[in-house]
Amino acid sequence: MSQEPDSLPRVAFLGPAGTFTETAARLITGTEDPADLLACGDIPEVLRVVDERTAERGVVPIENTIEGSVTATLDALAFDTGLLIQGELELPIALVAATRPEVALDEVGEVHSHPVALSSCRRWLTSTLPEVERIPAASTARAAALVAGSDAPLLAIVNPLAAERYGLEVRARDIADRTGNTTRFVVVGHDLPVPTGWDKTSVVVFIEANRPGALLQLLEIFAERDLNLTKIESRPTKAELGEYCFFLDVEGHLADERVGDALAAVKRTHRDIKVLGSYRRSGARRTDEAKRIAADDQAYRQSAAWLSTWRARIGTTST
Repeated sequence: MSQEPDSLPRVAFLGPAGTFTETAARLITGTEDPADLLACGDIPEVLRVVDERTAERGVVPIENTIEGSVTATLDALAFDTGLLIQGELELPIALVAATRPEVALDEVGEVHSHPVALSSCRRWLTSTLPEVERIPAASTARAAALVAGSDAPLLAIVNPLAAERYGLEVRARDIADRTGNTTRFVVVGHDLPVPTGWDKTSVVVFIEANRPGALLQLLEIFAERDLNLTKIESRPTKAELGEYCFFLDVEGHLADERVGDALAAVKRTHRDIKVLGSYRRSGARRTDEAKRIAADDQAYRQSAAWLSTWRARIGTTST
């Protein structure tokens, strides 16, 4: 039975407590009260509880600078739910290696962490624990909880908050292969936010047929309108082998004249398009860019008004 609206947790996130996603959820939504947070076991569960309105919104990872897109999030948004992205946050990722206080590094028999974290620390793992088995976990915090509760000599690759929360001893810090490792998180819900002047629109496009020039035709729609695509990625449609769809992020809001015109053109020339969200993009707002977008939109509106004036004259003069 669903909860009454007033008692809903405000934000569901990829749990358990102590994950990077919890940190992102607190930052992106401004949520501080633990009662407003609902920890979920995996990404599909986060989206499901929001879809079923057991929680108002959800926060999930969608992209990492080292490992790329989080396919579980992309696929769920494209194929499994009608939820919409309402905002994003880029969070720098600091990873540490941690064990129970009595376990020495040379005693470790298994390493547990989220697959992205394991991949991000290949160099350190290869040089420090080359023979130790690497076991994927649903989240870094879940790995910390498992290591803390086990009698075996295990190690977790986690964020410092999880290590502290689960009473683990940090054996090595900043162990990621590359500096500047960042994960982009998105908050999802049921509504489209109003434009802010510093926005992004995410869509998935299903090409009508696998034919020469199909992708070029799609990209030209945005190029002709001077719209910048910040992401282009193909994914299987899961309907037929060799059939792909394209995930696009375009600067601007669905309410903007140029963006709306481009999406309408995509809808007209391709099999289908699904809007995944139109929301404020991360990073500091550039005033000059916001002014340029406003000026371009004004030019589009003026052009449309000019055309309407001429169309209004059709058939109005007598012969």
